[in-house]
Amino acid sequence: MRKSLAAPLALAAAISLMVPAVAAQTPSTDGDDKVTGRAYVRHDGGTDKGIEHCNAGGTNPTPDTNAADGDADANDGGNRRQGNEPYSVVDPTDPGSSTNPATVVAGWNDYCLSDLGAGWQGFAYSIDNGETWTDSIVPGYPQDTSPEGRASPLFGKHTDAGDPIAAFDRAGNLFVGGIAFNRAGPINGDVYVATYSTTPHASGYPYDYLRTRIVGRGTPSRNFQGIFQDKPMLEVDRTGGAHDGNVYVCWSRFTGFGQNSLYFSRSTNSGATFSRPVRISGNHSVQGCDIAVEGDGDVYVTWRTFDDNSSKTTNGLAFARSTNGGASFSNDRLIRAIVPYNPFDSSRDCGDGLEHCPADFVFHRVPLEPRVTADQTGELGGVYLVYNEIRPSSRVASTSSYSSAGGGRVGQSLVYVVRTTNNGQTWSAPAAVDPAAAGHQFFPDIDALAGRLGVVWQDNRTDPAYSVQRPIGNMKDAQGRAISPPGTDEVNTFFAGSANGTSYQSSLKVSSVGHQSQYEMFGSRQVPFHGDYNWLSFAERADGTLFGYMTWTDNRDVVPGEDPRETEEQGGFVDGFDVLQCRIDLGANEASGDGPLARRDAPYSGDNCGNAGGLDQNIYGNSVVFE
Repeated sequence: MRKSLAAPLALAAAISLMVPAVAAQTPSTDGDDKVTGRAYVRHDGGTDKGIEHCNAGGTNPTPDTNAADGDADANDGGNRRQGNEPYSVVDPTDPGSSTNPATVVAGWNDYCLSDLGAGWQGFAYSIDNGETWTDSIVPGYPQDTSPEGRASPLFGKHTDAGDPIAAFDRAGNLFVGGIAFNRAGPINGDVYVATYSTTPHASGYPYDYLRTRIVGRGTPSRNFQGIFQDKPMLEVDRTGGAHDGNVYVCWSRFTGFGQNSLYFSRSTNSGATFSRPVRISGNHSVQGCDIAVEGDGDVYVTWRTFDDNSSKTTNGLAFARSTNGGASFSNDRLIRAIVPYNPFDSSRDCGDGLEHCPADFVFHRVPLEPRVTADQTGELGGVYLVYNEIRPSSRVASTSSYSSAGGGRVGQSLVYVVRTTNNGQTWSAPAAVDPAAAGHQFFPDIDALAGRLGVVWQDNRTDPAYSVQRPIGNMKDAQGRAISPPGTDEVNTFFAGSANGTSYQSSLKVSSVGHQSQYEMFGSRQVPFHGDYNWLSFAERADGTLFGYMTWTDNRDVVPGEDPRETEEQGGFVDGFDVLQCRIDLGANEASGDGPLARRDAPYSGDNCGNAGGLDQNIYGNSVVFE
């Protein structure tokens, strides 16, 4: 539920910020909107095995012995499975008002079909400012029996879809994109865009699904050794100018031979067709592209570069610019070198079993995905790029094999913004959005509209064990073993606004409940994963205020537990990172050697209660209003 703060925080130009009021820090989600874990509907009002499974909430630890039915665990439903990497976009034709609610659309990596051998892209809509949500799935998933879904080029060729992205055009048409692939060969790693019209469907869906197009095509390789398209981003020209309505897509093209490049495609006919992809980066190691459209229609694509001796590149931020609606681009240019925040200890994902790392810490990857925006109304001039990197004054030598600021070094991660107001000729020095003394800040997103700017991110300033020497949500016990801090308030979501693009108001904690981001829910319950990004978008109301909606990945609903592969071994202990799971000790062929069984070939069954809450990672959101 959202209501104004009793004393709105003042911004420049007499702009105030209103956020959902939150109660005292209690185990309640009343202050936030739960996007996922709701009832699923199909886009056309029908149903199928996939929709039914995503709606099934039951769980039973009894092993399923009927694998021939195509369900890996028919005793468990799929409604309490992981969701991460969200987008959320506000319909510019229905941004609400002080008396009428706004319409918001969201998407995420959805694992509700995992027992059926699939993983797909979730889709949801809210017609009341994001307070309540109806969940769905993008058409074309393997169990889809709808005529439109079976006509999708994704159907029958892909088992998985992810990296969700979306944007509206000025007329209210919706474009939803991502990648689609198979985890086993043939990989077929493609980039796609689905188009939804402004016309509501008779089923009650506020947007009618029209079609899906493959924008970047992969090859049917195995073991990801061929062409694989990854990490796309999407934007639409809403300037009202010569290129209004153009749909722009960028992505990373991997070839399986080490280096990769960024590619770009556009549609000038509302997603009916897309241009042949063109490479816009040089021969570099690059990833994490994003797109911004200035008020004059110029298109900027930004990305990060990696330290790569073979291509003579450095860790940094780069861009290319188009002045003709994406028909062609300038040569790519480096914006600045950076020291990325990169938790690492022989791997960027550390947990148990094969995922165990030398320093014994447990942590999910935190890739740098820089985000860029521009005010398409032209009221706030310039292009704004947000990213996180190591705070220079915090960089010190590591006391273990763990590093986060380059080899042998650790430091604090802060969110920074750089901007250009002269078409990329020069870029400003980095401005820290919130130079807090504690907390690793990560997964920032940014949006600008009608003279105002907002930034959202997550960080662990509330973590009682925060230290530059440790990953988020980790501490050591008396024996020097990594354990989770007591409580579950390690990570929260924060927002800061600006009315001039150079200074920011005091940040606001917009999540009413914190969470532990390092629960081991992936890789056979041995490694954490928190996705790669969060999202923020604005739409302008008739009275000139901005309605914004932000979404983030959240583990508050995850049910913790014990992993018997660790606790039943001599010397085993409960480290606090494990989730509820039901395994059977098979009691035979026990491996010899020292250490927890989770770090050897453990003779246990798989998890027989995946829908009991141990995998209940969700997407949460909240709204903001600029006056």
